[in-house]
Amino acid sequence: MGCSGSVPGPEAAASCYLVTADDGERRWRVLLDLGSGALGPLQRHTDPLALDAVLLSHLHPDHCLDLSGLSVLRRHGPVPATTDLPVWGPPGVAERMARVHGVRQAEPLPGFRFGELSHGSPLRIGPFVVTPYAVRHPVPAFGLRLACGDAVLAYTGDTDTCAAPGQEWEVGAG
Repeated sequence: MGCSGSVPGPEAAASCYLVTADDGERRWRVLLDLGSGALGPLQRHTDPLALDAVLLSHLHPDHCLDLSGLSVLRRHGPVPATTDLPVWGPPGVAERMARVHGVRQAEPLPGFRFGELSHGSPLRIGPFVVTPYAVRHPVPAFGLRLACGDAVLAYTGDTDTCAAPGQEWEVGAG
């Protein structure tokens, strides 16, 4: 849906990728990030109410801000959602998104079921096995490994460049 860095551009949304797979019974739809400006382009590719999960690599606006708009669509769209959408992100994701969504104070986003990612702890979403790995970034952030059958997709979100020669990084440091 988009890969524009830091802010959406006139022709490009911020980070958001739709990953789909069939499990023999139905098509599964998982979003990797939902950055600012991504909700519009998403609707060109799939019905946002058909999503099975959202995985947020970290909580900078260019990776998560349109979750607030998705909440409004799910509650007040032409056909309101009837089930909670799982949203996985770094520790504190539910509280952070409540602060983003609230006008005067934090306002929880109904219609979502929040879960927190943990380094190396896999989770299953339909045919996908998702394993988060802590990456170096100014805020808690995760790279995601999605495995589905024989296919594997690695998504880093944001991470700093490689360590200098002779320097080692502690996973999750920074």
